[in-house]
Amino acid sequence: MMESLNRQNHPRPQRPVRILQFGEGNFLRAFVDDFISQLNEKTDFNGSVCVVQPRPHGRVKNLMEQDGLYTLLLEGKKEGRATREMRIIDVIEQGIDPYTDYPALLQRAADPQCRVIISNTTEAGIAYTDELVTLDVCPQSFPGKVLAVLKHRFQTFNGTLESGMDLVCCELIERNGDTLKQIICRKAREQGEPQAFLDWIENANRFYNTLVDRIVPGYPKAQAAALEDQLGYHYAYLVKGEIYHSWVIQGDPALHSVLPLDQLNQNIIFTDDLTPYRDRKVAILNGAHTAMVPLGLLGGLETVKETVEDPQIRRFLEAFLKEEVWSSLNFSESELRTFTHDVFERFENPDIRHELMSISLNSIAKFNTRDLPAMRHYYDTHKTLAPRACFSLAALIVLLGQRKSDGTPLISESPEVLACWQDWDENQPQATIDALIQLPLWEGQLASMDNIAERLTEIIRSIATLGLRDALKKEENA
Repeated sequence: MMESLNRQNHPRPQRPVRILQFGEGNFLRAFVDDFISQLNEKTDFNGSVCVVQPRPHGRVKNLMEQDGLYTLLLEGKKEGRATREMRIIDVIEQGIDPYTDYPALLQRAADPQCRVIISNTTEAGIAYTDELVTLDVCPQSFPGKVLAVLKHRFQTFNGTLESGMDLVCCELIERNGDTLKQIICRKAREQGEPQAFLDWIENANRFYNTLVDRIVPGYPKAQAAALEDQLGYHYAYLVKGEIYHSWVIQGDPALHSVLPLDQLNQNIIFTDDLTPYRDRKVAILNGAHTAMVPLGLLGGLETVKETVEDPQIRRFLEAFLKEEVWSSLNFSESELRTFTHDVFERFENPDIRHELMSISLNSIAKFNTRDLPAMRHYYDTHKTLAPRACFSLAALIVLLGQRKSDGTPLISESPEVLACWQDWDENQPQATIDALIQLPLWEGQLASMDNIAERLTEIIRSIATLGLRDALKKEENA
């Protein structure tokens, strides 16, 4: 029987617990804990992590059976070459299931060296719950647990400013740190906590909004046996992620002294406003995803990798981003070129099979948030329609008109959107286009562009007559 990874076969120095981490899932272990490990290697950080299980049915117990150790496998393209990195992550010192050992969580809250809370409790985790938060029974919600931690810490250290904590949220919601703070403060007020405690939350603790980015497929089942044979250990919590990463943190620069992540690399950024970084990701990465879906599927392709490696579609996407999207973003051309290069390397990752159908869900709403802002900026700037954004939207309209053998739509959409295709005719698409551009989600942005209906009709008829490939070629030569 193969030996499991543990501290006997992988010893490491004991380090003080500096981080209370809510969440033991794949993303945190392949992202945050990776960087904490690098801080120990490359700086004088010298810290470890206490992992808190955020839900009753979690994996903390199992993770601690191998002493919090696991192997991280990173794969992808780096500077044009397929790259693999593998390392043992050894930063998890303690694991707590607060539902069975609530005092252990409160004890850690009273640790003066534990100054940072990091979380990823999924988008549903940062939500208000109507519950009474006490120090006697473990709260059910994540904000409730954080309130309990802060309450116990306030009492332990008599409300000194120095005893406050830095809270870094990694949940994929906008203004994640601000939202957590609002919920905690609301809950504390509603249950009648002393004003001194409310003031301490406000003045001694810092809540950070963040933007995180790394694809983490999780446990690499297909590769696990070969990797274990190669390395000689059984890795129950082996986790796989892509090489690429980005972490943008907005908030008080004092975090530098507590968690000097920006010392590691240029893709970890401290800023006073992460909005431009979010806009860049949404417009370039997510916007390219949405733009390529109808082109790839109508062109007979199945995956993101196949689509961006198709010469014709690649030319389209590169021109779409450079000529129609970049100018809408508040970055230098060199920064945008580098970011776009990184995005295409991620799309080309041979180790991640990203199905076009899997990212086609609710494409109209995605086009509205991801591609319409740049399309509108182009129209306002040039007083004419953005040619490639129009072509992509027209191709999406054609795709939404396609049906499976059982008569259901080929790609999933909301009933409100699909209702526009009730009288679909690819040769006479005006009724569908008129209904589509009047949908409330656009807030009039599409309808107010001169000749938009006529241009979409022209492209749709071209695709219907010539096929996607020749219609695209016609547009290239126009």
